[in-house]
Amino acid sequence: MLPAMQTMADHGHTVLAFESAATVEKSQEILADWGGAGETAMWWQLAIDVPFLVVYALLLAGLCTAVARRALAVGRLRLARAAVLFAWLGPLAAASDLAQNVSLALVLSGQQTQPWPMISAVAARVTTSLAVISVLFAAIGFLLTRGVPAGEPALSGEAD
Repeated sequence: MLPAMQTMADHGHTVLAFESAATVEKSQEILADWGGAGETAMWWQLAIDVPFLVVYALLLAGLCTAVARRALAVGRLRLARAAVLFAWLGPLAAASDLAQNVSLALVLSGQQTQPWPMISAVAARVTTSLAVISVLFAAIGFLLTRGVPAGEPALSGEAD
């Protein structure tokens, strides 16, 4: 992804600027400044991002699932239930990222009208928010369950 991202930046705008442009005018300005090299780099970025979003969805879900297992092992049932719910944030972030990628592909292919730039901008915020919440939950969950290896039975009947 880095060479494509650098090409776009070298032509005046970052990939993040394009993803969050939100307006037709700003999207058109970025595409005009990028020219063919920037557009080609953005297509590469989108092609690489699709498998990447599957990987991070699985990673985030797996982290929260690990917290659920650890929480069950220490008898923290509410934390385990929460972890199961938070495990869905990774796939939801990836779905939002995919919606963003589709929107950007439509803009790149000539559909430079709303709602595509706005969908991309909103999806960028949603994707980032869900991923950050998921990572924070997993980190806090690991801290709350540290000291007991996953899979060990709970030592007490604590049912927080």
